[in-house]
Amino acid sequence: MDTELPASPLIERFLAESPWSLALPLLVLAAALAWWGARNDRARPILAGAGLLLLAAGTLAIAHWWTSPGERAAAVARELVAAAEAADMDRIRACFAPDASMHYGSPRNPGDDLDRLMAAAEGLRGRRRIESNVVTRLDLATVGGDRGIVMLGCRTEVKSGYGPIPTLWWIEVRRMPEGAWKIDRLAWLQLVNQVPDRGAL
Repeated sequence: MDTELPASPLIERFLAESPWSLALPLLVLAAALAWWGARNDRARPILAGAGLLLLAAGTLAIAHWWTSPGERAAAVARELVAAAEAADMDRIRACFAPDASMHYGSPRNPGDDLDRLMAAAEGLRGRRRIESNVVTRLDLATVGGDRGIVMLGCRTEVKSGYGPIPTLWWIEVRRMPEGAWKIDRLAWLQLVNQVPDRGAL
């Protein structure tokens, strides 16, 4: 499998998707400066530490209020997982754009349209009914102002199976003209350690 998740732009990564990557070093440096200034009876390091503390707090506040496209994609992926676990076909379809496609092995491989995807998903109501599911990976990336990608790993046990089976998925989400975020492209990358055949769903 040659598919790798792209990196989010730095501003989205540090101010929305992973704010502690920036805030934690700022807090450590603030504490060190404040400790050193207090120990040596110097005001400037203490003030600098206070400034860094405010900067770290500002970073976390921005992250609280700002939802990046990658985070929106992750929310749609979680909704898709919940709908699949419930075998709710209406909720599953609602996660997808009308022109969405389903691919096997790579998002660049030839794909099936939404109707064929939904026909295959009907198996979730029968022999492929999900009995247990654990999300083992949920990595996200922002790839534009209106697009995010998620790499989703699951360990799933189905009615007709023989124990938990690991799978890996590529979920590309875009903002629709009306503002809703929907799956544009779904790719099933791995089934156990194999590339699934087209139509395996």
